[in-house]
Amino acid sequence: MKAIAVSVWIFINLVFFGMCGYIYLLWSQYWHYISRHQQHSDNLGLVRKSDNRPLVDYFQDTIQLDERIEHLPQDLNWGHQKTTPVIVRRKSKPRFTKVRFTDPPSAVIPCGPQCNSSNKLTSFKNQLIVRLRRVLHEESNVFKSRADNPYSVSYSGRRGVSAGTSPQKLVCDLYRSLPHVRTITGQTKPFAGTELGQAIPSAPLFASNERYNNCAIITNAASFNGSNLGPLIDSHDLVLRFNHAPTSGYEADVGSKTSIRILNSQVVSKPQFHFLDSEMYQGLRLLAWDPSNYTSSLHQWRQKPDFDVFSPYMSHRRQYPETPLYLVDPRDLWRLWDFLQARTPARIRRNPPSSGFLGLALLLPHCSYVNLFEYVPSMRLTKRCHYFDDHEDVSCTFGVWHPLAAEKLLAL
Repeated sequence: MKAIAVSVWIFINLVFFGMCGYIYLLWSQYWHYISRHQQHSDNLGLVRKSDNRPLVDYFQDTIQLDERIEHLPQDLNWGHQKTTPVIVRRKSKPRFTKVRFTDPPSAVIPCGPQCNSSNKLTSFKNQLIVRLRRVLHEESNVFKSRADNPYSVSYSGRRGVSAGTSPQKLVCDLYRSLPHVRTITGQTKPFAGTELGQAIPSAPLFASNERYNNCAIITNAASFNGSNLGPLIDSHDLVLRFNHAPTSGYEADVGSKTSIRILNSQVVSKPQFHFLDSEMYQGLRLLAWDPSNYTSSLHQWRQKPDFDVFSPYMSHRRQYPETPLYLVDPRDLWRLWDFLQARTPARIRRNPPSSGFLGLALLLPHCSYVNLFEYVPSMRLTKRCHYFDDHEDVSCTFGVWHPLAAEKLLAL
């Protein structure tokens, strides 16, 4: 009798796993078919038509300062679910890991006699969309995603499709999800009354009535090289940069103006980035972020940050009291992640969004126009990671730690 029961149990399990494998195979074949079909359309030079304007302006070619009026950004007026604090144990991974991908889409696209720059750009964007969808499909693999969850993400909301949604609705949805990016203040518990709380600037990062006409978000992409976008970038009222990206020596391509710099906690805490002695981190507004667990409270984050952001924060405030340095409320990082997942049909990587997406959410309430430079890669795309070094790794563009594929597909 026992042997019969064991045999039935084994049979049921085999049937169940067989069905799961078959469903996964169908799903994989579907995405491969979509990718091949899209690639075939691109090679034929077909141009997809759409009445929806993009959320990102593309700066493909060398642009002189007197031509910038032709490239003014579109008007963007961007305006979480509550979780129960739970103490969990995690094993975080570095945010600069190395993963090999295949070569990036080529900017050299087959074109007929009637081909023009618009055809080339559209074809390149279509190739890029195919690549990003492929990466997203790889990341959504249920077997991989279950094993890779360092922040104990337990998302229970909906997963949707943003295709066909107007840019205006997307910006309104984001504004409703996160009207402004919160920072830690001296009155925020558990920092109130502590030495750290007293070190936090009393003035907010942005005044309530602080507005700018046009703002630029400058990524660290290597595709800036040779762009000659520096004068256009510097013409913006506010310029946001990231981490340890320099401007000295690269002014022609990335400009020299920096209004705000967003830093992840590795740049703040690791000595090779010279956070406490480099002039790059002095005399401007700085915003540092460090992720908490998905359901952690601020008290739990204070006790166990991902990287030791608090010690260098205190040291920097003592050395440079005139440089305002702020900390992002880590719960808002997960509110942004929720926004992405709710508008992506597949599972996205369960790590916080990129600094670029955080910067976009930060500036939208304060800028009438927002230009993202090389956030979605241009036709100057190369294998190199950054404009200021020679390291090659296409995962810097398509994602290895952040859910970059989901972010960029949403922008496209």
